[in-house]
Amino acid sequence: MGTPGGLGLRPGRGGVGDPAGRARAAGPGGPDRTPVERRRSARRSAVSRPETWRRRLRRRWKNRPGLVPWLLAAPQRLFFRLLRLLPDRAVLAVGDRLGRLAWLVPRRRELGRRHLARALPCRTAGERDRILRRSCGHLGRAAAEAMVLWPKHEPEWFRGRIAVAPQARELLAAWRGRGAIVIQAHLGSIEATSTLLALEGLRPATPMRLPRNHYLARDLLRARNRGAAEVLPRQGAVKRMLRHLGGGGSLVLTFDQNAHHKPVFVPWFGHPAATERTPAALALRTGAPVLAAWTVRRPTGGAAWDFHLALVRDRQPPATADEAAVTRLTASFHRVLEEIVLRHPEQYLWIHDRYRSRPPSP
Repeated sequence: MGTPGGLGLRPGRGGVGDPAGRARAAGPGGPDRTPVERRRSARRSAVSRPETWRRRLRRRWKNRPGLVPWLLAAPQRLFFRLLRLLPDRAVLAVGDRLGRLAWLVPRRRELGRRHLARALPCRTAGERDRILRRSCGHLGRAAAEAMVLWPKHEPEWFRGRIAVAPQARELLAAWRGRGAIVIQAHLGSIEATSTLLALEGLRPATPMRLPRNHYLARDLLRARNRGAAEVLPRQGAVKRMLRHLGGGGSLVLTFDQNAHHKPVFVPWFGHPAATERTPAALALRTGAPVLAAWTVRRPTGGAAWDFHLALVRDRQPPATADEAAVTRLTASFHRVLEEIVLRHPEQYLWIHDRYRSRPPSP
């Protein structure tokens, strides 16, 4: 139960269990890379981008403290600090207005339109555009929640503002302290989901890719930890996830975005999408139960949410996490998340490039 290979989680380059430099030494067309990686590497080799001063600066100060990264982060940090002085309803309103600016970005607008056309073909183009505009507003609200409301308030403040559905209450009591995998999409408030799970004693932990700026990453970690959810660094995350599950904690995995390293391709609204294999591989190898969670904002404009939870897969005997089993289980998870997203399409992240990585040619 110790190594990613036993889980069916194929380690990425430089990750846990990866022989040092094996994939890099293989070269762009080496046997240790998937077709997706080989094509991406070949494109990078064929079209080398010039080394700009901005790129050199980012690389020089990546994840490091110092005057330069502090100055780069200062405007954003000051903006969020000023927002914390406003009433919560005003903070969310500002976030909504800023989020709607994403509608003005042509590439993001077209991505959202294409994704909504696939997911809601029976709606008119005008209806889908209205959903997309509201979705952009909810994206801004989500950012305001993460960077303003969560650092501003203690976890207990949220208890009275997150209503728990009766079925969810029963499942929370049934799986408290027993180790569960909680899957979710980028829908509603993922911050509120982790906070509610923490308040109910499920000890949530989630792997996260932090910002490259040291000070922005530190602020985000403080906000997450204040919500009583543990953040697991990506490096060595598999071992940490296994340890956390084995200790009776819950893992919160948001896996509806384009995956880069060793993905499985399963349908997402009818089209193959590169997807993280971790949730299915962990569920198969450990036999842990899988729950689907979603926390949606109430249409009041204030800080109020409704929390829902559903049992997707009960506890099972541990099984081999081979490619076919992981693919089948991941596809079944997608079907559950699709149904949830279609209940609240205006609160889903439609402008993400979900189909950026394409499956290998037959």
